[in-house]
Amino acid sequence: MLIASQPGAMAAGSSTAPDHLRVAGVSKRFGAATVLEDLSLSVGQGEFVSLLGPSGCGKTTLLRMIAGLMRPDRGSIAVGGTEITRLPAHKRNIGVVFQNYALFPHLTVAENLAFGLRAQGAPKSGRAARVDEALDLVRMGEHAGKPVTALSGGQQQRVAVARALVVRPSLLLLDEPFSALDRKLRDTMQVELKGLLRDVGITAIFVTHDQEEALVVSDRIAVMNAGRIEQLADPATLYGRPATLYVLDFVGRSTRLAGRVAESRGGEVVVETALGRIRARGSFLPGSPVVAAIRPEAIVLGDAAENTLSARVADVSFLGSRVQLHLDLPAGGPDRGMVELARLPEGITPGSPVRLGLPATEIMVFPAA
Repeated sequence: MLIASQPGAMAAGSSTAPDHLRVAGVSKRFGAATVLEDLSLSVGQGEFVSLLGPSGCGKTTLLRMIAGLMRPDRGSIAVGGTEITRLPAHKRNIGVVFQNYALFPHLTVAENLAFGLRAQGAPKSGRAARVDEALDLVRMGEHAGKPVTALSGGQQQRVAVARALVVRPSLLLLDEPFSALDRKLRDTMQVELKGLLRDVGITAIFVTHDQEEALVVSDRIAVMNAGRIEQLADPATLYGRPATLYVLDFVGRSTRLAGRVAESRGGEVVVETALGRIRARGSFLPGSPVVAAIRPEAIVLGDAAENTLSARVADVSFLGSRVQLHLDLPAGGPDRGMVELARLPEGITPGSPVRLGLPATEIMVFPAA
């Protein structure tokens, strides 16, 4: 299920490459619990698509079904135009990088890679060259003779990727491969992996619950909720034009004000909120309960032509490259406020009154949940 936030959003989230992976109408139940419900997904050749969502949303179950480690109750899966729904995992030519890497601790780095080639039935005469080639791709050639237990977490992650690539898979699946790494190393590995897969030209599916990670590495992101895809789009569209309140809430931060539509005409609405009236783009019936939202970096301190509201600073968070002002808003409902600035203006402290400018073009209006 793909949801477009407004006309043109579907095209913005679509892949222009020919479909390499096609998941059609897949469902999966465990007892009374429905984990996936009539889910469809198409991924283009050479695309890097992330499955993003909280624990229990079905993203790992979907990955395991693509890998052949689990069968769907209904639906079909095809890779490169070939139906693989009932094909055993070892015959799918799909590489998998697991969360714990699943490396063999009693083998060296090179032996870990060669094991996959032997299982694939690759000719013995060419195995060493292919192992060297894969290790060079991830810049681990000098560690070929080391036991994997002697490597750092980042080095083990590179070896796990190399082991998946050495068999020249038609599709690469990655199940939260950075979860065991510290923040700084994760940031480095995200950029390295994206560049590596682009150079190799392989199609990849990446599972994560970290929205910043998904925004960094992905060509497109599928935001999952309760076994369905809420929205599939490129990172810029997903962040700037979320299709639903759920996507808005899961991807990035926002200032949100609940209210009712006071006026609606000509593609614009006026929303009555606890902080005052807000003018925004949209089309709702007068009286409709809605939520008006804006990204924190789009708010300016001071007056704006369309919308100026008064608030009070509840707290100030210094985050190094930016500063967040948390706003004191009326209690109850979905109201919450945040302003993000490059630096803290002089005189702004907790308790300070502020004037907030909200550009109408930056405000998103959603039906109230």
